[in-house]
Amino acid sequence: MRSFSNGQKTAQICWLAKWQTGRYGKSVIEVLLVTILLLLIAGIIAPLILRTRESARATQCQNNLRILTMGLRAYHDTHGVFPAAAVWRSVDTQSLALHRARRVDQFTFENWAQSILPHVEQISLSNRFDASVAIGAEKNLAARTTQFSGMRCVSDIYNRADNPYRFYQAADATRFAEFARGNYAINGGTHNMELDSPSTMKPRGDTPHLLLRHDKRLFQMWGNGVAGINKSFSADEFTNGQATLVAIEEVRSGIDPLDARGVWAMGQIGGSITWGHGVNGDAYGPNSQWPRSDDIFGCGALHQEIGTEKLMSERMPCVDYVDQNQQATARSMHADGVYVSFIDGSVRFVNDAIDPGLWHVIHSRETPEQILKGKFEETLGTCEFSTESIAVIADGPAVNSGTMVNSLGMTFAFVPGGKFQMGISDQNTSDPPPEVPVHTVEVNSFLLAVHEVSTEQFRKVMSRDESSAELLDKLPVTDVTWNAAMQFCERLSQQPLEKSAGRVYRLPTEAEWEFACREGKSKPYEWRPFRSPDDHSGAAAGIQPPLPLLPIGSFAPNEFGLHDMRGNAWEWTSDWFDRDYYTRSPVKNPQGPAYGFLKVVRGSDWRFTGEPCHIDLPMLTPWKGNPFVGFRVVCCIATGKPDETPVKAKN
Repeated sequence: MRSFSNGQKTAQICWLAKWQTGRYGKSVIEVLLVTILLLLIAGIIAPLILRTRESARATQCQNNLRILTMGLRAYHDTHGVFPAAAVWRSVDTQSLALHRARRVDQFTFENWAQSILPHVEQISLSNRFDASVAIGAEKNLAARTTQFSGMRCVSDIYNRADNPYRFYQAADATRFAEFARGNYAINGGTHNMELDSPSTMKPRGDTPHLLLRHDKRLFQMWGNGVAGINKSFSADEFTNGQATLVAIEEVRSGIDPLDARGVWAMGQIGGSITWGHGVNGDAYGPNSQWPRSDDIFGCGALHQEIGTEKLMSERMPCVDYVDQNQQATARSMHADGVYVSFIDGSVRFVNDAIDPGLWHVIHSRETPEQILKGKFEETLGTCEFSTESIAVIADGPAVNSGTMVNSLGMTFAFVPGGKFQMGISDQNTSDPPPEVPVHTVEVNSFLLAVHEVSTEQFRKVMSRDESSAELLDKLPVTDVTWNAAMQFCERLSQQPLEKSAGRVYRLPTEAEWEFACREGKSKPYEWRPFRSPDDHSGAAAGIQPPLPLLPIGSFAPNEFGLHDMRGNAWEWTSDWFDRDYYTRSPVKNPQGPAYGFLKVVRGSDWRFTGEPCHIDLPMLTPWKGNPFVGFRVVCCIATGKPDETPVKAKN
């Protein structure tokens, strides 16, 4: 056993005493405190580092958008038009209906991204493509699988070489065409995605265009955006200002090789083209999280392969029963929004909560420049664009029963005021979306035109000289803008006999319109998607097969004496459109938001006409008409003014 000297023992005792008194113990506490402090600092710095890193990534994404947009502009300077969104050819297909064809690898030849490569200093990559053969051909394999950094936003963790898009050419899992991912798409438009013609069943709002010429094997498809399929536009064709018209926007790379979204060299909707993502569809707005939003090729297989829950948790929903590239919105992995570029080359961040109407019109080349000019930055940064209510003429009708006929021969029925439940869904349909709840509304009594304004009446008031057959004169006037309908009201109000009688005309509010359609009742309409052989009601909204437009008064009136509230032409109302206005609508005489970008069009008891999806199908911008949208008017009689027009008793 080791022995210690007295000195060593003394030193050991002193050390023990110091330890017991805490001198060396303070060092342990200090270490713990320092460790905790470092952890706290790390906890503070780590998010800052992540934010700095994401900021750098976002900056790169913006720079890519800016460069690509400058490439579009350079292409325009060279060719006089912007490039087509895609070039589709029918050389290897029997059918000319390429929008219904499945072999996208065979009929897709080129897209806008390939077209601008020489204008973004990518001549070498451009030369690797052979535009004389389809993009899925072996000659284009090396080019289409190239990871192009200019088409990559590094925030997107799925834009990787080991996650290409694989288009399977047959049931054989070994036969597929592979494509590199991409994160930018040209603005194809926010029009309605459906190519069927508008009808009394569905006016389809802002409609797209399809041109098929079998004699020339010509296929063209375009909407309200800056580029179409086999369709190019020049800047002169844009009424929207270059600083307020979206050129290119972010899209996310598909989260699985089966996911067709985010493919830079594939000229397909969802791949490198956004399409049909305005208020007339159910993928409206950026990063739409409605489960059936994007409609893309192979989504059913995608649901089976990775599961619906995975798609939703990754914020990449698509509808499982649609096997076609026909609708896709902008998407990104940035928090709360996407980056978009405008025709002038500017790049802005757009919040996911942008007003759907504003999102719709900034993508339309047909938006009048003055709509956004001078206030764009302010409106773009506003999530909830419309908050107040407008005022309409408050004078009540001078009669409380019967009907009134004005100097133009237009008959008006007295609609008694009252309370009702607005927004009750049709029977045999799902509940309305949560942002349009059933809500109590009270309206004052008013005089509403028994019929829609006829072609003849519109022509007389608007001083149009053209003549037409008597049958056409009796049809409801359609294809008139909301602005033109308002002008009709103003001019009718200024007619000498109307002015002397103190009669003023306006469009009904949406609440008045629905109250009149429901006959003041709070019960669901017995709606069926298909017309029964013994149905002679004339109801047409949402019912197949569609009916033709017929002369006003062709069908029996409702209990208020009003004809065709559920049929014939759809009708403008005075309200601005705001998707969630119902959540804050006042009970007494709601008159819609104070301002907006689209107007409410109605044709049935509730907004969705038996449709369970989030589709505000008939809504329209006030500067566009539709062949199946007309209007009827309200007559207000000013207090103290003589009413020189006789009142006819109700039969």
